[in-house]
Amino acid sequence: MILIIANVLSFIGNALFTLSSILKSKKKILLFQSTNHVLAIISEIMTTAYSGVVQEVVALIRNFVMLFVDSKNKILKLIITIVCVLIAVVVGIIINYYLSDNVWYGYLPVIATIIYSTGVTLAFMINMHELQCEFVIKLSLILNGILWGTYGFFVKLYPIMIFNGLTIILSIISIVRVFVIHNKNKKLRREKEESI
Repeated sequence: MILIIANVLSFIGNALFTLSSILKSKKKILLFQSTNHVLAIISEIMTTAYSGVVQEVVALIRNFVMLFVDSKNKILKLIITIVCVLIAVVVGIIINYYLSDNVWYGYLPVIATIIYSTGVTLAFMINMHELQCEFVIKLSLILNGILWGTYGFFVKLYPIMIFNGLTIILSIISIVRVFVIHNKNKKLRREKEESI
């Protein structure tokens, strides 16, 4: 019964996370993902997937920082994000070692956190065009999805696996769209220059 409830909560949370992959606004993406993190924390505690719990808690904190800290204060955001990632990695490794019998797949969420946090940090910290920003976030979502999907299989939270697969597909579609728009804009600029 606990496994069923955990999978239902995981299903709802992962549906929201997957929807975030088709959104364009950084704030909306992070809000949808934050709701997923709350539900994931509950479902992963129910299934003793402890290294995942640590990553979800830290990701939730990171998202709140990104949403509510003044967007102009990039240095503070960077420092807080780096501290969050370091805590997630160190605590995730310790928890996996001591509470999860040091299973190899317990490190997948730790690696996913490093990759996704790096992508989100780059998107928020570096002055780049919105399309570039979207590309960086979607690429990190793909790598994150592969790692979390594999983890979901091993901890028997199958919605994690299924929805991360969908997130990967939707993120790939978004990246293709970014390239199409970029090439279209490039072509329009070239035609404009040639007409002058």
